[in-house]
Amino acid sequence: MSMVRPRVVLLGVLSLCFCAEPDATPRAPSGAGPSGEVRLYVADRYEGVFQLDPQTLAILDTIPTGPRPHGLVASPDGRWLFITVETTNELLKVDVLTHEIVGRVDVGPVPNEPTVSRDGRHVFVPQRRGDQTAIVETETMSVVKTLPAGREQHNAYTSHDGRRVYVTAMGDSLITVIDPARLEIERKIPVGGIPRPVAFSANDSIAYVALSGMIGFVTLDLATDRVIDRLELPIPAGTPPPLLETYTHGILLTPDEKELWLAVYALDRVLAFSLPGNRPLADLVVGEGPHWFTLHPDGEPLYVSLERAGQVATIHRGLREVMRKQPAGQGPTRILAFRGPAQ
Repeated sequence: MSMVRPRVVLLGVLSLCFCAEPDATPRAPSGAGPSGEVRLYVADRYEGVFQLDPQTLAILDTIPTGPRPHGLVASPDGRWLFITVETTNELLKVDVLTHEIVGRVDVGPVPNEPTVSRDGRHVFVPQRRGDQTAIVETETMSVVKTLPAGREQHNAYTSHDGRRVYVTAMGDSLITVIDPARLEIERKIPVGGIPRPVAFSANDSIAYVALSGMIGFVTLDLATDRVIDRLELPIPAGTPPPLLETYTHGILLTPDEKELWLAVYALDRVLAFSLPGNRPLADLVVGEGPHWFTLHPDGEPLYVSLERAGQVATIHRGLREVMRKQPAGQGPTRILAFRGPAQ
């Protein structure tokens, strides 16, 4: 396999010293695993949703969603893929074995990144142009309830233990916490800025929140609902402000919770920091418009979509290197890897 070697900035425009030695993390195999087949999907703004080969990144199939699919989430057993489509205001249910669209439901204006409950019974769909989160029963594909989770909702997340669902509301600068058992709002958390992507610790105690207008993230204590730390890096002079000032878009916390990775969309770079302490680990120039992350279920590699480049890249976290880049439509955005049933 030909290796793509990106420029690694040691003392670059962000004035950071990336002096950590890469670890010796072994390269995990792609493809079939102990509990099913690894599947990799990416949403393209213009052409639908592509299934990619987890090893080569070649396009294997296309799910014809129509233009502007936004969010992707898999059922807990990997049997179903749920996709939101902004142009039709729908949530689609897709059979991962056949890629047949087996269900669809109107979920309100401009649905964005959904999440599924841990028991697989409900999908929570935030409305980008509304103020409700639509709750869809997955068996019947019907909206059973809506909740006022804030204006300009963007991303939804299920906690690792399944006891909470979090929905970001950009228009109100908050995160709404939903009880997925009672289907009721538990509380709303001000975050001190416009929330972009979020990563949550496994014990549901910490949230790492990227905010509009900054390169970096804030650390939110979920026991007190207070920001307890902030890492903000300088924006280089002359950097054109992206849409909604989304300098940082993708964010990923590794399963061991020792690394936090950021996709710095405005600078075409990916950064990594060690936790705790936010010590710099990596600074990679990966290609135009790094948008979203997903991690191979075995922990290697890390996948990142490159929206403006029309590509998807794999990064070896341990070696801090870009391993491969391949075309993936005109504008690949959300990307998702998970284990599904074997064919």
